[in-house]
This record gives sequence, C-alpha cells and structure tokens, in this order.
Amino acid sequence: MAKTVDTEMIAKMREESEATREAEYPVNTVPVRPNRSQVYSVRLTPQEREAIEAVAEAKHLPASTLVRAWILERLEAEHAA
Repeated sequence: MAKTVDTEMIAKMREESEATREAEYPVNTVPVRPNRSQVYSVRLTPQEREAIEAVAEAKHLPASTLVRAWILERLEAEHAA
C-alpha cells in the first residue's frame, strides 16, 4: 500500500473522470468485483477500533478496506517467508 498520495495523479484521474462522466461504457465491458463472501468477526477494544478508524480516515479509506489490505499484505508476507 502506498505511504504517500500522488496528488498529480489524483488530479489527472479526477479530470479524466469528469470529462468522461456521461460517456457510455465501452462495448463488451463487464464490471468485475472480487467475490468477498466470507465475513470474519474480530473483537477489538474501543481504543483499537478508534485507532483503525483514525488511520483509515487519514488515508481516505473505509476502515474495512484498510483492515482487508493489512490482512492481505500480511498473508502475502507469510507466503513469501
């Protein structure tokens, strides 16, 4: 996961998105979303949850996305070890 935000890239992406907002999707485009059907429940203290939410907010991400990224990064590290 990136530690910094490339503001120039974000500006270019925003500009492109706004310019093509009303455009049709290309022919044969199929939206894809990973099948994330398994849910894990994890107990955290209020302080742990607040810390996660603060980091997520600073990165402009939903807390669940941040936690999922952390888990996947750790799994990748464990697999590489």
